[in-house]
Amino acid sequence: MRRSPGKKPVHLQMIGGKEPRQLIWEQVRILREFTLKQLSGAVSGAIPYDTTRTYLKALHAGGILSRDEKTKVYKLEKDNGVEAPRVDRKGAEVKQGRPQENMWRTLRQLGRPVTVQELVAFASTPEHPITESYALDYLKNLFYAGYATREDGRYMLKASKNTGPRPPQIQRCKQIFDPNLGEVVWSKVNA
Repeated sequence: MRRSPGKKPVHLQMIGGKEPRQLIWEQVRILREFTLKQLSGAVSGAIPYDTTRTYLKALHAGGILSRDEKTKVYKLEKDNGVEAPRVDRKGAEVKQGRPQENMWRTLRQLGRPVTVQELVAFASTPEHPITESYALDYLKNLFYAGYATREDGRYMLKASKNTGPRPPQIQRCKQIFDPNLGEVVWSKVNA
């Protein structure tokens, strides 16, 4: 997977556990109607103007915002909740990471030990199917990071590691980043 030029890995771009799109989205929900200039002034000064503009264009393309071409005022049309919509530049939903989100949510809700097969059955959707090998890899990584227990082929999320709604992310550099905490919680280098 290639990332956009100039885009940093998630563990380097988070600010207080929130990425720029999340901070922008929070202001969109507060303001409801605004110009790009008004929104840009309302978000953290650490977020470049171009980042705000690009995300607004994506939200507009996805029908989440409408825009009056005469006044250049954006209006929130679809408030999908506190999590920033994950859309690409054309406004299409970004599906990468959905299987991890579904597995994490399932583990949090169940609160009991599950087999890999049970997790696949509970967390898979027609739009986001999960393979057993993918689920096993995710569970093993949660175990290595101390987020899950493992006994007799069953895994369970530790109550103390239920850090929030966003799933810990397994990164290619062999580490796990928890966006709820805004920190790397496990690294193979340090293991």
